[in-house]
Amino acid sequence: MTEERIERFFCNACKQKTKHFIRGEYNKHDGDAAYWYKHRMLIIECCGCENLELVKMTLFSEDVEYFDNPDTGEPDSEGKWDEVIYPPVTYRNPPTWFEDLPDPTLRAISDEIYNSLQTGSNYLATFGSRTLIDRLIVLTVGDKGNFPKGLQALQDGGMLSQHERDILNPVVDAGNAAAHRGWAPTKEQIAVILDTVEGLIHRLLVLPKLAEELEEAVPSRGGGGKAKAGKPVVTVKDKIDAAPKDLRAIYDELAGKLRALGDDVTVHPQKHYMAFRRNRNFASVQIYNQKRVVRVYLNLDPDAVEFDPAMMRDVRQIGHFGTGDLEITLKSKKDIEKVSALIETSYEAS
Repeated sequence: MTEERIERFFCNACKQKTKHFIRGEYNKHDGDAAYWYKHRMLIIECCGCENLELVKMTLFSEDVEYFDNPDTGEPDSEGKWDEVIYPPVTYRNPPTWFEDLPDPTLRAISDEIYNSLQTGSNYLATFGSRTLIDRLIVLTVGDKGNFPKGLQALQDGGMLSQHERDILNPVVDAGNAAAHRGWAPTKEQIAVILDTVEGLIHRLLVLPKLAEELEEAVPSRGGGGKAKAGKPVVTVKDKIDAAPKDLRAIYDELAGKLRALGDDVTVHPQKHYMAFRRNRNFASVQIYNQKRVVRVYLNLDPDAVEFDPAMMRDVRQIGHFGTGDLEITLKSKKDIEKVSALIETSYEAS
């Protein structure tokens, strides 16, 4: 029986170097006697977690060091192999709360930052971190024209303390240095940058939305005794199932109207909202049992509609779950009829 070969490589699942079985190997030699390349292509399997990876190893003749073996006295050599692992090594994982980011643009920027980290592009990750702060400013206090004014607006609005700004300033300077002076942070420095930026985003955007979700899950004081034990209300489907009868009737009426717009309408349940989609989302629906309202977000320009501030809100610069720039709050079935034309317009444009 052939003995299984084992070598040590970085495991993306274990997040450290571990022993791996060599499940497949292809070798190639290029060049001549003076200058050459050796190539090894390996399929490896972690001995612990059984995670599979592809490794490409390359050795250049100029990277080989020749010496006399101290034990035997015989001539010996050691090569410095260049090693690339696929999928790329992930030294830092996105926070678990990324799926709760109430803004698709922030999620897209964050995805690109973590993709750049996998390829060692610390310049791009640093630029992206600065862009995250820019987007956070727009979502919380609006576009203030330039970065210093945006930070000052956060501070004036009580959303950023002087202590936090002092911590944030080096992160901003890092972004400027990367963009204008060719400075690239180390892996440890980029971790500090991301810890700082992500901590601010979590506090200003994610926690308020999650607190709103928590409010929905906690029984009201006048709710008539203790809460019933059972499945926790953690997703929009759970909230729909637990909705009071009158609120559930509003949701069902709205959902039925959205589905009836065409045979091409599909429904995609997300964690925090129900997405009604044609070619793309045209309506994102949330239900709030404690507030007794249903909210629908439409892909419409708030400036292009007959705006009713009593039930509508422009959320172009406000973080929220789902997609759409126009938020409509529904408190009765009659409210659905009032906005039916807007719903159809969003569907037709999707």
